[in-house]
Amino acid sequence: MRMPAMRVALAVALTVPLGAVVSPSAAQETADGRGDATVVAVIDSGFSPYHWDFLASKMPQAKDADPSNDLPLGQAPDTWLPGFPSPASFSSYQALNLTLEETTPARSIRTLDTADTAKWNEVKQTTAAEVNYYWIPRTKVIGALTFSPTGKIHTPGSNPANTHGQGTSSVSVGNMFGTCAECLLVFIQYGNAATGEAAIDWAMSQPWIDVISNSYGFSLVERDRLYSGSNTELQRQASERGQTIFFSAGNGMTNTFTIPNSTLFSSQEGPDWIVTVGAVTPNTQESYTGHGKPADVSGIGSGYPSSYAATTVGGRGTNFGGTSNATPQVAGAYSRALYLARRNLTGTSRIQADGVIATGGGFACDEARPDCELGDGSLTVGELRTRLLHGAVHTPGGMNVGGLAGGIPPVSETEFLNEGHGTYVGKLKGDEAFAAEFDRIMAPLEGRSATLSRPSGERQWMTVDSFCRQELWGEWKGGYFVRGATTLPGPDQAYPLRTALETVCPHLFPPV
Repeated sequence: MRMPAMRVALAVALTVPLGAVVSPSAAQETADGRGDATVVAVIDSGFSPYHWDFLASKMPQAKDADPSNDLPLGQAPDTWLPGFPSPASFSSYQALNLTLEETTPARSIRTLDTADTAKWNEVKQTTAAEVNYYWIPRTKVIGALTFSPTGKIHTPGSNPANTHGQGTSSVSVGNMFGTCAECLLVFIQYGNAATGEAAIDWAMSQPWIDVISNSYGFSLVERDRLYSGSNTELQRQASERGQTIFFSAGNGMTNTFTIPNSTLFSSQEGPDWIVTVGAVTPNTQESYTGHGKPADVSGIGSGYPSSYAATTVGGRGTNFGGTSNATPQVAGAYSRALYLARRNLTGTSRIQADGVIATGGGFACDEARPDCELGDGSLTVGELRTRLLHGAVHTPGGMNVGGLAGGIPPVSETEFLNEGHGTYVGKLKGDEAFAAEFDRIMAPLEGRSATLSRPSGERQWMTVDSFCRQELWGEWKGGYFVRGATTLPGPDQAYPLRTALETVCPHLFPPV
């Protein structure tokens, strides 16, 4: 197995025990939606929970007339969320009671943030030895932590929403702009490579967190994505348990979308168990020449609606972009499919064990696909990842140099290299268009439609990509390639990139 040394001691220190520590009220069957709740962790720089993207009263569950999906977001999560650990598991565990505005959309975010300065200043850093956990009542933020020694979860200043984390959080789980408005948020702040790794190690050790969205990446020199500092064994264990980890493919060398960075040699984007997300342009939907490659799937790389840099609680902010946008956009779509799958399965469906991520009974697949994944009352992480990847479609455009000059047509396998399985545009064109696109995931899952036909050569390309990543970072049984069971396609002049990967990857590092 070829991978960096693993920091097992840190993984053990960060693991929060489950099972016996779950509060009785969280495990009980109730008439509300707690048994289907889906939790997304976003690791980033800072965000502003004052925006309506994050208010509990603005969630779809709160705005409809169905009490069976409501959530008690005024209460501490240990009292109601199945699988959540006991407060005794944390060094400190407390509510962050902020000054929220729920009726006046033009209310200034800065004014509210400033009024709460004393509360923000009391926030303590989390480390491997001391986990200081906060939750924000009356919001969907059931968790907020900072691993940064200088951070306070938010970013104070003239515009507290002018932060990268505001963009990533809003396009993933935001009530107004998110692809999973129904999802809950655990926001985790990091400051540098060391605190970033500590943050994700903690998140990967929490089986009650369903999805982790990461729109950052560490490098040796200049966004080269040559990096081996991640706990790849903990990543693999979390993925096999049922947690899905998304990483941005990167915006190329110097972050300008011109010269691409490789994703293969990063312990964040390279392992086969990570879902690596690329980006396409919003209008012509051409792949950016310079985003990280290869990718598994793609989203929108510029001009995306968000609450990034919004000045008022109900306002739209500056358009968000890059693979930083594409990643939470796609992660949110996956998370929403998980949430709706759990709603489809009767009873308390939250689970993350041995690859099972939703369980229950009473679901009848529609006749278009009578053997749909939900029909047996158990959804696995492999099944849902497949529905996500196989619901993506390739865009008609080719490549676009730095987002400025398009027109380079796709050549053979470059579509697989650039977009992976294809692209999702999310809420770029509005809620109605998003609903139609999202049905490419959900309709086959429920048996309402057949699966999409996949492009010729896709499986062979993805098999070699999976093989290469496992050669570099270690084996697993959840990819296209399974050692001892999968036959590689072999050299083919029509697929020179695939042939090169199959030939070269076994020799890039010596056996260990």
